Amino acid sequence: MGAFQIRFRLPDGFTLTNAHQSPAAVRLLPPGPRWWPGLAAGGAAALLALGAVPTTAHADEYTGTDPVCRSVLHPEAAAAISAAVADVRAERDTDFGFGVSAFDGDLTCGHQADQGYDAASVGKVIVLGTLLWHAQEEGRALTEREDELATAMITVSDNDATIELRNELGRARMQDFLDAAGMPNTVLHPENYTGLMKINAAEELRLLGLVTEENDVLCAESRAYARELMGDVTDEQRWGVPAGAPEGAETINKNGWLPYDGTDIWRVNSIGAVDGTSAGPYRMAILTDGNAGMAYGVETIELLSAAVHEALHADEPTALRSPLPGSPELPLTSDGSDRA
Repeated sequence: MGAFQIRFRLPDGFTLTNAHQSPAAVRLLPPGPRWWPGLAAGGAAALLALGAVPTTAHADEYTGTDPVCRSVLHPEAAAAISAAVADVRAERDTDFGFGVSAFDGDLTCGHQADQGYDAASVGKVIVLGTLLWHAQEEGRALTEREDELATAMITVSDNDATIELRNELGRARMQDFLDAAGMPNTVLHPENYTGLMKINAAEELRLLGLVTEENDVLCAESRAYARELMGDVTDEQRWGVPAGAPEGAETINKNGWLPYDGTDIWRVNSIGAVDGTSAGPYRMAILTDGNAGMAYGVETIELLSAAVHEALHADEPTALRSPLPGSPELPLTSDGSDRA
C-alpha cells in the first residue's frame, strides 16, 4: 500500500462532561512462545520530554509548534508520523491522545500523551497486570479459576470475569500495582469501575513495555502469559493498533469502546505492540473521546495506526494490511466496561 494523506476539517473545540452524563457541548500462568527484545519499558517517559506533549492542554489548545515525533536515527519516519498526526488533529472531529515507542526508544511520539481518558475495556490490562503481580508477590501461579477469568476478560472482553477479578483483587491492590509499575497519573475510579479509570497514552506505553520487555515488575512467565492472552483476542476485537501492520507481523492488542449514556458519542481506545518485522518491536497507544459513533473512532485510530506502520517500514516493499475496508465487523454496542 502506498503512502496516504488525510484531509478533513475539525470544527472549533468541544467539551465533555463526566462519564455518566451526556456531553454538554459535543457537536454532534502458562508461558507463551514469544520473546520481545529491546523496547525498554522506560521509553514512555521520553514522551514527557517531548515539547509536543503539553502537561494540561486539551486537544483544541494544542499549538502543534513542536514535532509530535522525534528520532535521531530515523528522522524521516518521525516526520511522516508527525505529519499524519497533524492531519488527523486538523481534519477529524475527535479528541485523542497518542503515543509510540519504536527502534529501541530512538523514535518516540506523543500528542496529548499525558492527558487522561476514560479507559473503557483497555483498563482490563491493568486488572490483568495487578493479578499477575499479586500472584508473583505471593510466590504462586494463577489458580485455575483466575486463569479462566483472565482469559475471558482479555480475549473476549468479558465483563462478568472482570468484575469477579477486580473485586477479588480490590482497589487498594490495584493501586499498589500502579505504584509499582510507575504509573502515577493513571487514576482508578472511586467505585473501581474498570472502564471509568483515567488512563493516558504515555503510561499505557509503559504498561505495554512491562508486558513486552524485561523489567522488575512482571517476571518472564507473567509477561509471556499477558502477551499470549493479548495475542489471542477474538477476531472482531482485532481492529485498532494492528490495522495496517505488515503481513506476518506478530501483534498484541486490547481495545475499548464505550458510549456516553443515552448518546451516540463514544470513547474508543486501542493499545498494542508489534514484533516480527524489520522495524523490530514497537508499541502504540491511541485513546479517543468525542467520537460520533464507534465506527468513527475506530476509523480515526486506524488512520493513525496505519500511518505509523507505514512510516516504520517505508524503506521496504512490504504489503500493508488495509486498515478499514478489511477490518472485522464491529460490534457497535457498548463494551459495558463502565459497570465492570
